[in-house]
Amino acid sequence: MSSMNTMRCPNKNVDMVRLRLNWNKKCTIPKRNMPTPAGYLSRSPRCLFIHSAQFNRCPASSTRIVTKATPRADVKLIASDVDGTLLNHQQQLTPAVEAAVKQAAALGVPLVVATGKARGPWAREVLPRLGLTTPGVFLQGLLVYDADGTRLYEQQLPEDVARDCIALAKAQGITLTAYCGERILCAATDGHTDRLSFYKEPPPEAVGDLAQIVGEVPIQKLIFMAEQDVIETLRPRVELLLTGRASLTTALSGMLEVLPLGASKGAGLSWLLEHMGVDPAHVMALGDGENDVEMLQLAGLGVAMGNAAAKAKSAADVVLEETNDEDGVAKAIIRYVLEPRLVAVQAPS
Repeated sequence: MSSMNTMRCPNKNVDMVRLRLNWNKKCTIPKRNMPTPAGYLSRSPRCLFIHSAQFNRCPASSTRIVTKATPRADVKLIASDVDGTLLNHQQQLTPAVEAAVKQAAALGVPLVVATGKARGPWAREVLPRLGLTTPGVFLQGLLVYDADGTRLYEQQLPEDVARDCIALAKAQGITLTAYCGERILCAATDGHTDRLSFYKEPPPEAVGDLAQIVGEVPIQKLIFMAEQDVIETLRPRVELLLTGRASLTTALSGMLEVLPLGASKGAGLSWLLEHMGVDPAHVMALGDGENDVEMLQLAGLGVAMGNAAAKAKSAADVVLEETNDEDGVAKAIIRYVLEPRLVAVQAPS
């Protein structure tokens, strides 16, 4: 069974916990009465056998150091990004990740998705497989839906910000998309808007001049789309144009997102946690992008994938070696949700 050694870091008021895992054995977790956030998980915990082929792919010995005072066994909710985190780079939910999410849920630790994407075709494919009964955070925290699709919370981009972005995109000849709930609108479709189909977003709708929809159709966010070097040149200009009026972030290469001022995936998750009655200290957040930074900082345990961007890695408490193509989410759930509960169950009295 796993061994745990605790040492005090002289320079920080936190415990440095080194957890060594060995999953190359059969482990049984008996039934327990685990706390459930605000009744969002109706199933009772059941006896689980954590020795599937997916989990046995874990290295026999894997070490991580966590610089958080919050005990990992206190994780009561998992918040996961989707692209680059929950899904692999082929936009697939792997059996290992699916199994780990369901194992955690059965122990009273459900998962909520927190994504920059719209609640489009990908959601209808992925969420039912996970059996989620929890709400979710979408469009970088600007929309929160209940499990049945009811809108619980929303933010809209100010009209003056939208008009200025539309004018800039038109002047620079840059593609601009407007995310409007479960619709994506654009002046015309092109190679850049076509990229969105790979991520199983709602199909972009060409509506002509986007200026005509401002004030008529609620816009949550805008995305400038171009080659990455163009986006890097454009970003300082957009920052100057929108200073004090909007926030910028990026989730994917070649895209620059414009959000309402102060908005972020972390802010949307914060609202949801209050709605669910969950303390952020008891949340494990998983992410890989710049747009995950606030969420990783909010959570009691922020975990960045091995493929994460530098800003996400800097914001996280743990940086996994495993990427999203190596079942990083499954490995994090095993290490920081399932393993601590197994230790707690089998600890001598």
